Order: sequence, then C-alpha cells, then structure tokens
Amino acid sequence: MPATLALLLLFRLAIPASLSGTVQSADHQPIPAAVVVAQQNGRTFTVTADDHGAFTLADVTLPVTIEVHASGFTTVRETVAASPVTIELSPSRIRESIVVTGSDPGDWWRRPMTGTTVLSAESIEKLPAVTMDEALRVVSGLSLFRRSSSRSSNPTTHGVTMRGLSASGSSRGLVLLDGVPLNDGFGGWVTWTRLPVLATSSVSIDRGAEGATFGSDALGGVIDMTTQTGEKPSAAASVVGGSIGVGSFDGSAGGRVGPVNVFGAGSWFTTDGVIPVAPESRGAVDVPADAEWLSGIVKVSGRGDWGHLAASILAGSDDRGNGTVLQRNHMEGGTAAIAYDGPLQAATVAVRLSFSPNHFRQTFSTVAAGRNTETLTSEQFVDGSTVRGLVEVGRPIPKGFLTGRVMLNRGADDFTEVKFGPGQPHSNILSRTTMALRDDGEAVAVQAAWNPLSAVSIGAGLRSEWRSAPLADAGRDNATVGQVSASWRVSDLVALRSSVATSHRWPTLNELVRNFQVGSILTQANPDLAPERAQSVDAAIAFVGKRWNASLGGFWTNVDDAIANVTIQTTPTIIRQRRNAGRAEARGGELDVEAKPWTFTTLRLSAVWVDSHFRDSLEPALEGKWLPQVPSSSVSASGDVMIRRWLQAAAIYRWIAPQFDDDRNTFELAEASQFDLRLFGQIHSITWQVTVENAADSRIEVGKTPLVTLAPGRSVRAGITWRK
Repeated sequence: MPATLALLLLFRLAIPASLSGTVQSADHQPIPAAVVVAQQNGRTFTVTADDHGAFTLADVTLPVTIEVHASGFTTVRETVAASPVTIELSPSRIRESIVVTGSDPGDWWRRPMTGTTVLSAESIEKLPAVTMDEALRVVSGLSLFRRSSSRSSNPTTHGVTMRGLSASGSSRGLVLLDGVPLNDGFGGWVTWTRLPVLATSSVSIDRGAEGATFGSDALGGVIDMTTQTGEKPSAAASVVGGSIGVGSFDGSAGGRVGPVNVFGAGSWFTTDGVIPVAPESRGAVDVPADAEWLSGIVKVSGRGDWGHLAASILAGSDDRGNGTVLQRNHMEGGTAAIAYDGPLQAATVAVRLSFSPNHFRQTFSTVAAGRNTETLTSEQFVDGSTVRGLVEVGRPIPKGFLTGRVMLNRGADDFTEVKFGPGQPHSNILSRTTMALRDDGEAVAVQAAWNPLSAVSIGAGLRSEWRSAPLADAGRDNATVGQVSASWRVSDLVALRSSVATSHRWPTLNELVRNFQVGSILTQANPDLAPERAQSVDAAIAFVGKRWNASLGGFWTNVDDAIANVTIQTTPTIIRQRRNAGRAEARGGELDVEAKPWTFTTLRLSAVWVDSHFRDSLEPALEGKWLPQVPSSSVSASGDVMIRRWLQAAAIYRWIAPQFDDDRNTFELAEASQFDLRLFGQIHSITWQVTVENAADSRIEVGKTPLVTLAPGRSVRAGITWRK
C-alpha cells in the first residue's frame, strides 16, 4: 500500500495542473484584458483575463513564476505556489516597469526598488496646502523657480525645479495628468491652479532624468498626477474662508452611469493677497497681489474585454495681480484628452490624444523712484494650442517586457506685444508686434524591462526626437537620448538602485521670442538659443524596516549649453538676456526617511544637499557662480497624528539655505524657514479643518530685482468638508 500511494503521488506531481486567479486594481476593481504570462520547461503560456479580471492558465505546474501586464498599470512579476491567486496591479503612467513583489511595500512614500515618491489622496488632503505645488513641498529640493507658491507668484515662474537644476523660469521637469502633459506649450510652465483640489487620486514623483521615456520636458524629472475614476460612488463639497480675504469652494461627485464611470470636480478660490514688496521699500503704487481662479474636470471611462477607454476635459481660468495697480496676469485654457488601453493578441496597446488651447495676457509697467507713480509700458498676449498624440505597443519577452512608442506634437501660438507711450493706460500705442509661432515635433522610443533574477530588475530605453521652432519655415533639430537603470533587492531589508542617462531640453517659445520685465530688470529673448544637453548618474541604497523606511542617495548632472538669464548690462538699468551660458553642473545627495512608530502617527523627513555651479562658461563673469534660485541645502519635515478621530494634526516645517536671485550672484536671498500647521477631524460625514500658514510669521525673501519681494506672512483659514 505505501508503494501504491507513492506511485500515485509521483503520478500526480508529474501531471501539469492549472492556475486560476483574478487580476484587480488597488481598490479591488477587476482589470479586464490583463495579460498573464508564464514560462516553464522552455514553453510560454499566455492568457488574457476576462471581463471580471479572471484567468486560467492550463498545463502549468506549481509553483510557477508569472508576469501580469495591463496598459495603464505597473507590470508585476511574482512566483505563485497555490491556486487560486489574486494579483494586484498599481496604476502606472505610459511607461512599463517591472516590480519584483514580496518586499517592496506599496504604502511607503518612497519606493525602495524604484525611488519613486508616491503621495496618496489621503496624505495630500492632510497637508496644510491649497495647490498641488504647495503639497509637494514635503519633497525637499522640489520647488517652483522662486520660493513662493503658485498661489502668490507670477504664473510664468511656475516651472518645476528638481535636484538643483534651475537657471531660468522654464521648467526642467515634466508634469503629467493621467499620462497627458500639463506643461504649457508656449512657456513650459505649469498652471497648478487648473487642477481642482478634490480631483486627485495620487501623485508620483520621479527625480532625475526621464528624457528617454518622456523627452525634452523631463530633463530633471517627472511628476505624474492621476485623477479619480468614479468607479466607486462618491460625493464631496468643501467651503473654506480665512484671513487676507481667502475664500474657496470645492465639489466633486462620481459613480457609475449605465456601463460607464463618471467623475467630475470643480474649484473656486479667491484671495485679496498681500503686498509682495518688502515694507521698507513700498510706495503708493504697491497693492496686494490678489488672485482668483476657477477650475473643473469631467472624466468618463469604461472597461470591457476590449480594453479601457477614458475621455476627460480639464479647464480653468486664473486672474491675478502682480503687486501694483497696473500689473496683472490672466490665463485661461485647458486640456481635452482621450485615452485607450487594451489587448492586442499577446501584446498591449495604448493610445493618447490631447488638445490644449491656452490664452495668456500680462501687463508691464515702469515704476518711478520712490514707487509713488507707475506708467504702463507694454501688454503681451499669447493665443495658442498644442496637440499631442502617442501610440504605444508592448509585449512580453523572456523575463521582461518590451515597449515601443511613436509620439507627435503640434503647437501653434500667436504672440502679440503692444508697447505704449506716456499718457493714460492704453491711450498711446507706440507699436504692435505679432508673431505666428510653430512648435512641431516627433519622437520614437523603445524601452525594455527585464528581470534576469528574481531580485534584480534592469531597464533600458532609447529615444530619438525631431523638432522645428519657432517659425513654420525653421530648420529641424534632432536629439537621441538613452537611459539604463538597475535595482537589486539584496534582502528583505536592503535594496540598491542606480541609473545612467543622457537627456536634453529644447528652448521654449517663451525663451526664444518673449521679453519680460521684473522690477527694474529687463530680460530679453534670444531666437538663437541652442538646446540643452545633459548627462546624469545617480545611485541610492534603501532600507526597509517594519515601521520605517529610508533612502540615501547621490546624484550628478551635467548640462551642456545650459540656458540662463545672463546679465549683459548693469547701468543705468539692469538688462539680461537668455543665453546658452556654458556648462551647469549639479551634484549632491538626498535623504528621505519615513517612520510609523504607532499606527496613528506618520513622520517624514526629506533633505537635499547640492553643489550647483556654472563650469566652463562662455560668459567669463559666470565661471564658478552658483545657479540662480538653487540653495545649497533644504530640509522638509512633515508628519501627521490621529489623537482622536475628531481631532487630528498635520504639519510641515521647511528650511531653505541662502540662494542667489541672479546669475552674477550679486543679489542673495537670505535663508528662510516656514512652519505650517493643520488641525482637523471627522464627525460623521463632516470633516472640519483649521490651517495656520507660516505660523511663526517668518520673513521669506523670494526675489531681489534688486527690490526685495516677500512671500506672504502668517495667515489662518478654516473650513468644513462633507463627504458621502
């Protein structure tokens, strides 16, 4: 009898079994059309999940290693020893990556294997912030061109800065919303106020060159925001009021309507603002920099065995003063997008198409000595639109995934500048200049992710781009960039990661054609700018404990032909011109730590140290100078605690070392710190909140032109939010 049982057992083990399971998202929704691949005994088994995310792989022997792919989600590679199994995929932008499961906790804010910093909607809501760029202050070294936020600064300075790469107001970081770029097609800046507060589902931040995947705008990194889907019924409304005339209303609702998911959100915000000029220099022309914006988004999506289809419209209007009677900015526009993700036999296909119309208006003036009178000097208008398209096809390869992409960009902008003479505003037109501008580009890219060993992930990418700007008959420029990255899960406690990349950035239309004035400093455009070319290396080690996580790394970036606002005249007035200033070198280190000492408490620390200088400069006066708007170090400490459900607290403390406002390192901004506190709590379906910003009323210098301008001082606001 024992021999018979043994023979039966051997016979059973020798017969291939089957593996069944379900593929679902992080919120437990099925993912139809997910592709499940297993390789065993020299054979490849492939199956596509049905409408309910269910799949069955016949003729495999357990245990078996499977890879699960779905467009719009991160690829997972996992060894399965029992059936049935549930596979959970996390959202991903249009870039496939393989995550080795088992020791890369999904709830740490900086992922050990990839280095991506992820903020959930819940953690963002706790932060004492209004706009998304303010919330992202928890990541040290990430800021706009100047120290102030998008709530109180000129919209043309809202370019993203990461890892010490800043020499002008144009962004060196790409910002995505559901995979669609939000960077302005004319200036490269980001209109942060265009995203409704209640629309965000999560935010992912990748610091470092991502040009091989995303192209010109991603030289310094990528910020990827995702919006709510409406898969689960929801409704929310929020009302806030406070000092300096702050008032806001936010609302959102979502749910299923027949076979589709529908989600919508809207925001309205207003503030009287504060006078930006330092008290010791103010005159009669100085007034508070007021602001008012309105934004909204509507998103419709559906899934089936054919794939996933989503359509969205994002729109907004932003009107604000610049701190004097005659200086104002107005922006309005948005993005309409359609996205498809689905199966293509054993592969996946993704398509993105977006249309972004935008209108921009800004007035400039000359302020007399003593700041008691001002004269309107010019008015600028930009009316344009950008069309972007992308087609991506991916398929499994042995122990990996291969992706190919084709991208198209078509931008058309009419830039008008009207100059005025002395007299009443708009009464004496000296000249009117109008330019019909073009910004056309194409790109092809290929990227591979490979797991040669269960604990090792390797990625590589190559991208070629072509671009013609700023006029329709302009010649074409081209660039080819690449990237190689690797990560190794040494143990359950330690992970290593590193990358080497080349990248580039085309000069924006704004840098090529638009002059502007800040204070008494005139900055001239330069139609002869060459593109920036960069090389970068980074490496980091991550530690994962039961209640803590830490990442310590170093980086080096070399930008050839770096574009900067170069001083060409200092008397009688200061004149700068955008120029390729030579080589900009940024090297440094960054530390991110998160601890959860108790279930009701989260503590985070983010710090960066950087040495960022001009080297081998074509301008002798710049050699060895610090890059403008880059501090040598900055630290952000944040945390939240639940005292009771009805009483919780969250805070951010940020310290920034001195930095220079100009290329010659003449105008130094003093070190600065800011402490923001939010008390909040939930009572049934109502959440209350009280926020104190800059609680210590610290003096924060944000500009010297050479006039000193300041960020807002202490302010308080309170509000309630209802959720269903």
